[in-house]
Amino acid sequence: MREITVREANQNFSQVIAAAERGETIVVTKNGNPVAKISPLSKDRTGDPEWRAGFAALKKSLRSKRGAGYRAGNIAEDDKYGNDA
Repeated sequence: MREITVREANQNFSQVIAAAERGETIVVTKNGNPVAKISPLSKDRTGDPEWRAGFAALKKSLRSKRGAGYRAGNIAEDDKYGNDA
């Protein structure tokens, strides 16, 4: 894990992002105190607690909407393309 100052991070932001893409974690300091951590994200976010919480909220929201709307029954070929098809 590498430490850099806010000034260094500002001046070399694209290099800092490139380092994170390579898997490196960078701690940004201000006046010698750590204030931020830039780290790579995994491609599979299912292990991320924040992502999991958002996904669970979405599923709950979608479940509450079931039954809403109008269901006409089975759709026939004529319904899809019209009687002239």
